[in-house]
Amino acid sequence: MTNRILTCILFLLLFACEQKERLVTATAAPNAGNAPEKLVDSPEFSGDNALFHSLKIVSFGERHPGSPGAARQLAYLKDELARHGWSVQEQRFTSPTPSGEKNFVNLRARFGNKADFSRPADGIVSCHIDTKTEIPGFVGANDGASGAGALLELSRILAGTPGHASRIELVFFDGEESFGRHITPEDGLYGSRYYAGTLRDSLPVWMINLDMVGRQGMRIRIPSDTPLPFYQLYSRAIDDLKLPSRSWGVASTTIIDDHAPFQEHGVATINIIDDFSEGNWWHTAHDSPDILSADSLHQTGRMTLYLCDKLLSPGSPYPR
Repeated sequence: MTNRILTCILFLLLFACEQKERLVTATAAPNAGNAPEKLVDSPEFSGDNALFHSLKIVSFGERHPGSPGAARQLAYLKDELARHGWSVQEQRFTSPTPSGEKNFVNLRARFGNKADFSRPADGIVSCHIDTKTEIPGFVGANDGASGAGALLELSRILAGTPGHASRIELVFFDGEESFGRHITPEDGLYGSRYYAGTLRDSLPVWMINLDMVGRQGMRIRIPSDTPLPFYQLYSRAIDDLKLPSRSWGVASTTIIDDHAPFQEHGVATINIIDDFSEGNWWHTAHDSPDILSADSLHQTGRMTLYLCDKLLSPGSPYPR
């Protein structure tokens, strides 16, 4: 009798431990229930597709320059771009940093099998693909992966209008993040500085840069020094697309990001960036998959496509 009671008690304890383990596993990834299971072939920009790509990129782990995660990400970007008819070109370079000399890789994409990368594009749409180093548990879901996820979905939609796609270059910048605490003239924006400096004679007329564009409840704030024609297009897009005004506004200051080196070379730029001072997620382990939103990515895609359409149409404020 005593042995039977002890056996029952042991069984109940093991069952309780098993249920607790299952509960921990189920709640460890709160975004898992909202994650798209596969890519869909929609005629419109799909926030779910952009989220799928973003989560896939996050799954590669840390993606600082030269890391295994960065290499896996690069391969994924190439495969997805090729699937929609884009040719790619790696732009490899080395640069001194506060942590020693580092190797970087920008990825350029032009539409078509025989794309001419030497011909200046009318405009570029860009993001950065690296993550900041030395932050425990940091995977850059919004700060890095969301922009790349949005660009991959844009590549699919733009492929449906070859006339426009052939005039745009998609650029995935490496080394946006500084190795020190903050970006300085000597530390950070490595990829965009290299691109703008090397291709100064064949730069685009305009640039749209996406950074941190997928957070649930995002508050996009374009820099205060955005050129007036770009600001006017941006404001018109908010009205025409009926985007929530709370989510789309203007910062009270300038912002240092990958658009800045192009701005210095006379390129008209707009930097579409979340208010990273809001909340406790920026450059912390809280920048994780559960803060991403398909709706935020959908809004970003619609805004970007609207701007591209106006910039490439007759009457563009920035003609080639």
